[in-house]
Amino acid sequence: MKRLLRLDRSRIVITALLLAGFSIVGVGLVAVTEEGTRDRIAEAALAVLRAQVSAVLPKGQYDNDPADAAFLLPDPAELNLPRLKHEDESAAERLEDATEAGIVGFRATLKGTVTAVVLPVITHYGYSGDIKLIVGVDRAGTVTGVRVTRQNETPGLGDKIEPAKSPWIFEFTGKSLNDPGAKGWAVKKDGGVFDQFTGATITPRAVVGAIHQVLAYVQKHHALLFAPDGKPTTAEPPMTHDESRSAHE
Repeated sequence: MKRLLRLDRSRIVITALLLAGFSIVGVGLVAVTEEGTRDRIAEAALAVLRAQVSAVLPKGQYDNDPADAAFLLPDPAELNLPRLKHEDESAAERLEDATEAGIVGFRATLKGTVTAVVLPVITHYGYSGDIKLIVGVDRAGTVTGVRVTRQNETPGLGDKIEPAKSPWIFEFTGKSLNDPGAKGWAVKKDGGVFDQFTGATITPRAVVGAIHQVLAYVQKHHALLFAPDGKPTTAEPPMTHDESRSAHE
């Protein structure tokens, strides 16, 4: 009997050691795989972001490559963007880290004049979590285009914010803070001018709010955002839409 008990204990110890060994090896493999793919995933996400930058800008209103004209945003928290972990880094290092994290703005320039900016924004009010967007805005404070860069909304309902699913996101092109005005910046169910989806109001409501947030941000930081070097010497009021178009003709 005692011999059998000694054998059982030995088997238990051996089994436990084997399980512990497999666990350590498994965790190690997962860690190595994650480390090996992290950079590639980040590079792929950045490539998608850069491709989308030009999609929200009007053709013919810039002669640079806006995707290569990234800049650090003033007060990124106003767009619900996360802070960089290493704020003590140099400006170049912070720009590199922020670009990899997708939390930078992009400038479109024509003959040296900034004609539009592309800004990221995150809304925490999606139906299934955060929704990330990029919004193009010209010097007159007019939306030039919007694209969703990340969302987990319900397929067939909330995911209609994607241009591949419906043309809804194009409603915002040409809009500004004054068009349709503060009360109009809401879905129709809330008294605004923007359509909601049948069976899905939360998602479009969140996107409308985020785009309005970007326009308010641009108005507040206009002089800095539209300075070629990010260092305006004087406060520059936003150009009217007609002035902006004349400058580009």
